[in-house]
Amino acid sequence: MINSLIDTKGKSLRLSFWILTLLVLIAGCNGDIVDDQSYYTFTGDRLGEYLSENEQFSEFYKMVDTTNVVSLLNSYGAYTCFAPNNDAVGEFYDSLGIVSMNELTEEEILKIVYDHIINGVTVSSEDFVEGRLPELTMSKRYISTTFSNFNLGDPVIKVNHTSPIVNANIEVHNGIIHEIGEVLKPTELNVVEALEQEPEFSLFYEALVSTGLDEELTLIEDLSYNKDDYENELDGEVRLGTLMLVPEYRKYGYTVLAESDSTYRRNGIRNLEELKAYAASVYDVIYPEDASITDITNRRNSLNRFVAYHLINKQLGHTKFIMDYDENTYQSNQVFNMFEYIETMCPNTLMEVRTLRSANRTNLFNYIPATGRYVTLDDENYDNDAVNGVYHEITDILTYNYDVASMISSKRLRMDAASFFPELTNNNWRGRAVESKLRYLIPPGYIERLKIDDGTDLHYMSNDDRLGDYQGDEFNSILGLYSFSLITLPIPKGTYEVRMGYQPTTSRGAAQLYWDGVPCGIPLDLSLEANNPAVGYILPGTDPTDPFGYENDKMMRNRGYMKGPSSFRLGSWYTAESARLSNNYLRRILGIYTFEKDTTHTFRVVASRSGQFVIDFLEFVPTEIIESEGID
Repeated sequence: MINSLIDTKGKSLRLSFWILTLLVLIAGCNGDIVDDQSYYTFTGDRLGEYLSENEQFSEFYKMVDTTNVVSLLNSYGAYTCFAPNNDAVGEFYDSLGIVSMNELTEEEILKIVYDHIINGVTVSSEDFVEGRLPELTMSKRYISTTFSNFNLGDPVIKVNHTSPIVNANIEVHNGIIHEIGEVLKPTELNVVEALEQEPEFSLFYEALVSTGLDEELTLIEDLSYNKDDYENELDGEVRLGTLMLVPEYRKYGYTVLAESDSTYRRNGIRNLEELKAYAASVYDVIYPEDASITDITNRRNSLNRFVAYHLINKQLGHTKFIMDYDENTYQSNQVFNMFEYIETMCPNTLMEVRTLRSANRTNLFNYIPATGRYVTLDDENYDNDAVNGVYHEITDILTYNYDVASMISSKRLRMDAASFFPELTNNNWRGRAVESKLRYLIPPGYIERLKIDDGTDLHYMSNDDRLGDYQGDEFNSILGLYSFSLITLPIPKGTYEVRMGYQPTTSRGAAQLYWDGVPCGIPLDLSLEANNPAVGYILPGTDPTDPFGYENDKMMRNRGYMKGPSSFRLGSWYTAESARLSNNYLRRILGIYTFEKDTTHTFRVVASRSGQFVIDFLEFVPTEIIESEGID
């Protein structure tokens, strides 16, 4: 559930009020928690120098010095170091049955050091969230922060659930240090092995292994990817005010949503046979043609589908389900609900994650308005780390049942283009802080569902508070001609109006769009701004005969266009209160299509005139609800 401390605005608030209160309370607590000063006076030392000059870090400094990481920490840049004090290092040695660093290999020492340092950003306690921090350590792992004992008057900030912060926010010339009371030891187990160690998930684990789906969760990193193969004159340049980057690595990742044994017992399920029967009662209704399949390793078997619906092929800490895309920079006054659609490993199925503003809730999975039923993350047991993923306990049994299938197939599905590609989350591109303003050059073949043709320069821009985008990010091409194809998430069978959201500007080119190989009418001229006569946009409220702009909506639809949604506002490069009230945002109607089965689709873009191209989202609207859809 994780809503008692975290507002639906997600990390945009960064728990600032809570942290401020926490630090005030800490000031009155004993020195075992945090020193009287929440911020230390800047001394002018660089990070490595500070560690060398302060005795409580002498053991950790030996590691930093031996591995020559000290030269990095004494260089220009920005670093965050969670530095274990000597007591913490001593206890770490005792746990290994050794007496000094000299009994460790150089590789082991380097990993310990890398586990404690974030390179490229300073993270103060004001930036801490309840869960994973957005930036990775030098060992490519997440660090999490949690807050405990708050109501008991003895508040503690812990790192990776077990290591208390003793002194926070020690400012140095090139970064910040947090003194911690326990050495960080991120697990080296993969997500299946980590789950095996948790007795409360014994039945789910048994089902996972029995179906053979555990073998689908083993990949860690694509070692054939080499940044140097793609690094060229673009890397490190600034384009449109944004730093160009080439991906450093290509990691895989998984998320497991698991019911505890107690949740199963509460629902009358005590063993694998009873879980099989429960799964059959759900999935044989949705897929009656497969009801006779008894081999539980068959992907069409009911138990196999049940388990697979709990698995996602991207690494989603609790803020990465929806909170990190729900920044108030983009949601208009946080009035409208945000929706995210996630493909599960159950073939051709979606999971909806949403906010519920009226109840100040987020991370609601498959909310059914008629009954109010949903599943969410457990308050206490979430963001459990593994070397290739994360697992969370969920509050109730999660299924793709008739109610869920009906709900998803009967509503507008607005899908941010980034939601199609697991690689963006697994390599920590998507959902970064808006201050990051990162532009990634996408190497051909890097994203499995994105085919980039030769000569195409395609970029992904992460959260940026200047942009005019739904969820704050976009894909674009800013050089010359381009052609590429993307594969969508699976869309339920039915008849839909399909649309693309984008920002028209005079610097854009023109492109021929194709849906499943069929041209979507004539080429789209992306340089035509909304108020161009060929589009016909009239700002709502400026025509006294059409004060809400509804008649203008009809006229624009006749020309194949729609205003932007009213549910999100644009970034600082724009002045409108919402995309609907801006002539810098449009939706292009690609056409009406009937999908005969639940499956993915191919959207292809080919430049017909040189210039920039941008795509923000695709949306799929069942034709029967177009008249009642609303303007959000």
